Parts: sequence; C-alpha cells; structure tokens
Amino acid sequence: MVRAALAAVGVDVVIGYGVFAVIGLFVALLTTDGVANVDATLADLLSGDLAQAALGGSSGRGVFLVLLATATVAVPIVWKHRLAPLAFVVPLLFTLAAFWPLYVQHRRQQEAIRAMGELGQGLGELAQQMTAELAGPLANLQVASWLLFATVLFLAIKGVGSSLSARFPSS
Repeated sequence: MVRAALAAVGVDVVIGYGVFAVIGLFVALLTTDGVANVDATLADLLSGDLAQAALGGSSGRGVFLVLLATATVAVPIVWKHRLAPLAFVVPLLFTLAAFWPLYVQHRRQQEAIRAMGELGQGLGELAQQMTAELAGPLANLQVASWLLFATVLFLAIKGVGSSLSARFPSS
C-alpha cells in the first residue's frame, strides 16, 4: 500500500499526510491557561468538546475525522481519475472547520472590547487594558498550529496542481 501511494501521489505528499496525521492526533495546537489548563489537538477541536480535552482525552468523533482526512491520500490510488487529487484539499477543510469556532469567538471578544471603548473614556482605558491582556483564543496557538496550517496548504496546493496538470497536460 505504501509503495502504491508513493508511486501514485509522490513522496512529498505522503510525508505531508504523515505530518498531518501526527500533528492532528498527538500534538497540542492550542494551550489555554486558566482554571484548567487545556492542551487541545486537532482531534479535540474537531470534536468541539474542549471539556473532554481538559479531562485528558479526545472524543472518538475528532479522532475519526482526522483519520478520515488522512485516508484521502488513497483516493488517487483507488479512483483513477484526473480529479482524484482534489481529495488532498480535505485536510485543509477539516482544519478550517476545527479553527472556525475559535475565530468566531475571537471576533466576538474584539467587538465587545470595542463596544466598551465607545461607551466612555473611563471604559475606553479599561478596554485598552483588556485588549492587552485578553487577545482571545487565537493568541494561544502553538508553533505546531502554524506547521499544521503550512502542511494542509501544501497538500491542497499539490492536489489542485496535480488535478490541473492532468487536465491541461504539457505536450
């Protein structure tokens, strides 16, 4: 299976999927400080249950989704079609789905702080202090998050590029 994957998609894509799987399942992407320290993996974020992550485990849903996204490396092996490499976009879509609620929460916090600043000068100073202290959940991203973003972007670009090159072959 590994030789077939290497021949069908290339070594760089297989390594990219390996990096995605390891980071998605085992590496903390987000660390929160507070009453309970939470180290959340991609599987935890996909499950949507950070309380479960605080207790030290992931739900089966998040792990299943990471494994499903990792399995898309086999699509060009199973389905011999020029559009098959577009399956390499799935890890990017799952990563975006995992981080979207954090982005929405971050935007709401920033809007609330801005609204406090508009209420008055005294509250404006308080809002500035809160902005410095409270940067939102996206401020707690780890280096592994940025490596994950780079990896899934690489896989998506390779998939779209492979699909386009199969559509418009160079003579």
